[in-house]
Amino acid sequence: MQYKVLTFPLRLSLIILIFGALFKIMHWPYVTQLMLIGGVLIGILYSIRFIKKVYKSKLDYIKLSLVLIWVFSYLVKVFHLFNMPYVFEILLVTLFIYWFFVEGIYYFKNRKYRSNKLIKGIYYVFIVVTFVTLSCGIIFKIQHWPYGAILFTLGILQLCMLLILDYFLIDRSQENRRDKK
Repeated sequence: MQYKVLTFPLRLSLIILIFGALFKIMHWPYVTQLMLIGGVLIGILYSIRFIKKVYKSKLDYIKLSLVLIWVFSYLVKVFHLFNMPYVFEILLVTLFIYWFFVEGIYYFKNRKYRSNKLIKGIYYVFIVVTFVTLSCGIIFKIQHWPYGAILFTLGILQLCMLLILDYFLIDRSQENRRDKK
Protein backbone atom coordinates (compact mmCIF):
# COMPACT_ATOMS: atom_id res chain seq x y z
CA MET A 1 0.00 0.00 0.00
CA GLN A 2 1.10 3.55 -0.70
CA TYR A 3 0.91 4.93 2.87
CA LYS A 4 3.55 2.44 4.09
CA VAL A 5 6.14 4.29 2.01
CA LEU A 6 6.54 6.87 4.77
CA THR A 7 7.57 4.32 7.39
CA PHE A 8 11.31 4.84 6.88
CA PRO A 9 11.15 8.67 6.83
CA LEU A 10 9.04 8.48 10.01
CA ARG A 11 11.71 6.37 11.67
CA LEU A 12 14.39 8.85 10.60
CA SER A 13 12.30 11.68 12.06
CA LEU A 14 12.02 9.74 15.32
CA ILE A 15 15.80 9.28 15.31
CA ILE A 16 16.22 13.06 14.90
CA LEU A 17 13.90 13.61 17.86
CA ILE A 18 15.80 11.04 19.95
CA PHE A 19 19.08 12.76 19.10
CA GLY A 20 17.49 16.05 20.16
CA ALA A 21 16.65 14.51 23.54
CA LEU A 22 20.22 13.19 23.82
CA PHE A 23 21.61 16.63 23.00
CA LYS A 24 19.31 18.23 25.59
CA ILE A 25 20.36 15.82 28.35
CA MET A 26 24.04 16.18 27.46
CA HIS A 27 23.76 19.99 27.19
CA TRP A 28 25.09 20.01 23.64
CA PRO A 29 24.23 22.70 21.08
CA TYR A 30 21.44 22.56 18.44
CA VAL A 31 18.88 21.01 20.79
CA THR A 32 16.07 23.31 19.75
CA GLN A 33 16.63 22.73 16.07
CA LEU A 34 16.83 18.94 16.33
CA MET A 35 13.76 18.61 18.53
CA LEU A 36 11.69 21.02 16.49
CA ILE A 37 12.63 19.38 13.18
CA GLY A 38 12.06 15.85 14.52
CA GLY A 39 8.74 16.66 16.19
CA VAL A 40 7.31 18.62 13.27
CA LEU A 41 8.43 16.00 10.75
CA ILE A 42 6.77 13.22 12.75
CA GLY A 43 3.53 15.18 12.92
CA ILE A 44 3.55 16.06 9.22
CA LEU A 45 4.69 12.66 7.89
CA TYR A 46 2.25 10.69 10.03
CA SER A 47 -0.58 13.00 8.98
CA ILE A 48 0.33 12.52 5.31
CA ARG A 49 0.51 8.77 5.84
CA PHE A 50 -2.93 8.86 7.44
CA ILE A 51 -4.42 10.95 4.63
CA LYS A 52 -3.00 8.60 1.96
CA LYS A 53 -4.54 5.56 3.63
CA VAL A 54 -7.62 4.55 1.66
CA TYR A 55 -9.54 2.62 4.30
CA LYS A 56 -9.50 4.20 7.74
CA SER A 57 -10.77 2.43 10.81
CA LYS A 58 -11.49 3.76 14.28
CA LEU A 59 -8.06 2.49 15.31
CA ASP A 60 -6.38 4.58 12.61
CA TYR A 61 -7.97 7.72 14.07
CA ILE A 62 -6.83 6.65 17.55
CA LYS A 63 -3.25 6.21 16.31
CA LEU A 64 -3.30 9.59 14.54
CA SER A 65 -4.60 11.25 17.71
CA LEU A 66 -1.97 9.45 19.78
CA VAL A 67 0.89 10.60 17.55
CA LEU A 68 -0.29 14.20 17.16
CA ILE A 69 -1.09 14.69 20.86
CA TRP A 70 2.25 13.13 21.81
CA VAL A 71 4.21 15.38 19.42
CA PHE A 72 2.28 18.49 20.48
CA SER A 73 2.65 17.67 24.18
CA TYR A 74 6.35 16.92 23.76
CA LEU A 75 7.06 20.18 21.97
CA VAL A 76 4.97 22.22 24.43
CA LYS A 77 6.96 20.79 27.36
CA VAL A 78 10.36 21.05 25.74
CA PHE A 79 9.88 24.65 24.67
CA HIS A 80 7.89 25.64 27.80
CA LEU A 81 5.07 27.17 25.74
CA PHE A 82 2.28 26.83 28.30
CA ASN A 83 1.28 24.63 31.19
CA MET A 84 -1.77 22.35 31.22
CA PRO A 85 -1.09 19.95 34.07
CA TYR A 86 -1.80 16.32 33.26
CA VAL A 87 -4.28 16.99 30.43
CA PHE A 88 -2.03 15.64 27.67
CA GLU A 89 -0.71 12.83 29.85
CA ILE A 90 -4.21 11.58 30.67
CA LEU A 91 -5.19 11.69 26.99
CA LEU A 92 -2.00 9.91 25.93
CA VAL A 93 -2.29 7.18 28.55
CA THR A 94 -5.94 6.58 27.70
CA LEU A 95 -5.26 6.39 23.96
CA PHE A 96 -2.18 4.22 24.45
CA ILE A 97 -4.00 1.74 26.69
CA TYR A 98 -6.81 1.49 24.14
CA TRP A 99 -4.32 0.97 21.28
CA PHE A 100 -2.28 -1.55 23.27
CA PHE A 101 -5.21 -3.78 24.13
CA VAL A 102 -6.86 -3.55 20.71
CA GLU A 103 -3.81 -3.81 18.44
CA GLY A 104 -0.56 -3.55 20.39
CA ILE A 105 -0.42 -7.11 21.71
CA TYR A 106 -1.15 -8.47 18.24
CA TYR A 107 1.45 -6.14 16.69
CA PHE A 108 4.29 -7.39 18.89
CA LYS A 109 3.17 -11.02 19.16
CA ASN A 110 2.76 -11.77 15.45
CA ARG A 111 5.77 -10.06 13.92
CA LYS A 112 7.29 -12.00 11.03
CA TYR A 113 10.97 -11.70 10.18
CA ARG A 114 12.50 -11.77 6.72
CA SER A 115 15.63 -13.58 7.80
CA ASN A 116 16.44 -16.91 9.36
CA LYS A 117 16.38 -17.84 13.05
CA LEU A 118 20.05 -16.91 13.61
CA ILE A 119 19.42 -13.32 12.50
CA LYS A 120 16.27 -13.25 14.65
CA GLY A 121 18.28 -14.46 17.67
CA ILE A 122 21.00 -11.87 17.08
CA TYR A 123 18.31 -9.22 16.73
CA TYR A 124 16.77 -10.15 20.11
CA VAL A 125 20.22 -10.15 21.76
CA PHE A 126 20.83 -6.69 20.28
CA ILE A 127 17.51 -5.49 21.77
CA VAL A 128 18.56 -6.74 25.22
CA VAL A 129 22.05 -5.22 24.92
CA THR A 130 20.51 -1.91 23.83
CA PHE A 131 18.07 -1.92 26.75
CA VAL A 132 20.80 -2.74 29.26
CA THR A 133 23.22 -0.15 27.84
CA LEU A 134 20.57 2.56 27.78
CA SER A 135 19.30 1.72 31.28
CA CYS A 136 22.80 1.66 32.76
CA GLY A 137 23.65 4.88 30.94
CA ILE A 138 20.58 6.59 32.38
CA ILE A 139 21.35 5.36 35.91
CA PHE A 140 25.04 6.26 35.65
CA LYS A 141 24.18 9.70 34.25
CA ILE A 142 21.65 10.40 37.03
CA GLN A 143 24.11 9.27 39.70
CA HIS A 144 27.00 11.20 38.08
CA TRP A 145 29.09 8.04 38.01
CA PRO A 146 32.00 7.64 35.60
CA TYR A 147 31.18 6.65 32.01
CA GLY A 148 27.53 7.66 32.40
CA ALA A 149 27.64 10.01 29.43
CA ILE A 150 29.39 7.43 27.26
CA LEU A 151 26.99 4.63 28.18
CA PHE A 152 23.96 6.84 27.66
CA THR A 153 25.20 8.08 24.28
CA LEU A 154 26.07 4.53 23.21
CA GLY A 155 22.59 3.36 24.29
CA ILE A 156 20.94 6.12 22.23
CA LEU A 157 23.06 5.21 19.19
CA GLN A 158 22.10 1.54 19.61
CA LEU A 159 18.43 2.50 19.89
CA CYS A 160 18.68 4.44 16.63
CA MET A 161 20.40 1.51 14.93
CA LEU A 162 17.66 -0.75 16.28
CA LEU A 163 14.98 1.43 14.70
CA ILE A 164 16.73 1.17 11.33
CA LEU A 165 17.46 -2.58 11.61
CA ASP A 166 13.87 -3.26 12.62
CA TYR A 167 12.67 -1.61 9.43
CA PHE A 168 14.76 -3.95 7.27
CA LEU A 169 14.29 -7.18 9.26
CA ILE A 170 10.50 -7.21 9.64
CA ASP A 171 8.47 -8.81 6.86
CA ARG A 172 5.72 -6.32 6.07
CA SER A 173 3.88 -8.45 3.52
CA GLN A 174 1.63 -9.82 6.31
CA GLU A 175 0.74 -6.27 7.41
CA ASN A 176 -0.15 -5.26 3.87
CA ARG A 177 -2.45 -8.26 3.45
CA ARG A 178 -4.15 -7.56 6.79
CA ASP A 179 -4.59 -3.82 5.94
CA LYS A 180 -6.23 -4.62 2.59
CA LYS A 181 -9.05 -6.53 4.30
